[in-house]
Amino acid sequence: MAEREQKLIDILFSCVLTISDPEHAGAFSKKTKEERAAWVAEQLRGCGFDTSPVGASWGVLRRNDDE
Repeated sequence: MAEREQKLIDILFSCVLTISDPEHAGAFSKKTKEERAAWVAEQLRGCGFDTSPVGASWGVLRRNDDE
């Protein structure tokens, strides 16, 4: 599990560094909250962590039956 946790930490840092980079920050500030949440979900999905919005949560990790 530690390997998957580290992967999530790496993804989080990558996302924050991307959206805070002046080259990309302008594009993100023009997106709605829903569009930004969809971008985050897309980044996670691309790295093997599929999520879905559920209730008040922007993303709940979907169960992976391979684990």
